Amino acid sequence: MIRTKKIESKPLNFFEKIYIIEVIRGFSVTLKHFFINLFFPSKIPTISYPEEKVLLPGNAKLKSRHRIKLRSDGTPKCVACMMCSTICPADCIHIEAAETETPVEKYPKVFNIDISKCVMCGLCVEACPEDAISMDTNEIAGGAYSRFSNFQKDGLFLTKNELFIKLKDEKISKLGAANRLENEYGERND
Repeated sequence: MIRTKKIESKPLNFFEKIYIIEVIRGFSVTLKHFFINLFFPSKIPTISYPEEKVLLPGNAKLKSRHRIKLRSDGTPKCVACMMCSTICPADCIHIEAAETETPVEKYPKVFNIDISKCVMCGLCVEACPEDAISMDTNEIAGGAYSRFSNFQKDGLFLTKNELFIKLKDEKISKLGAANRLENEYGERND
């Protein structure tokens, strides 16, 4: 037998029923902001983006523009396993794999991210078994005149050349199966 519990709500008085006092209180807040912004525009926090940029606060730094990490020899850590494009809810990552003679065996011949579709969820970073993709560039993709032009040409389309970035003072990560495979063969040590 299902038990139900009835919660008695407090009955509203006359002024609460007509909501006029609450409407006046809400309107007073709106008028206060209107007049402060009208007569004291210096109190409005405005940033002239992209000429003026501010540092990202707190954990917002963890969800900036994507990049593919590089090994110490300059090759990408990505092994084109397609895990990031599979888990992406926005379907904004396109990868085409190619084979190579190294022990890693595969690399991304084409790696594109359409930032205009990206929801910046970070699932691609979490899904990568090689620790190859990250979102730590501290660059926020802003508006663009052309969605399909490259990011370097003020577009929202990241190609392989724009994604393969090595940050200053970055330590090469030893995470990922490809690094363990290379160390077993002894051909390359990062």
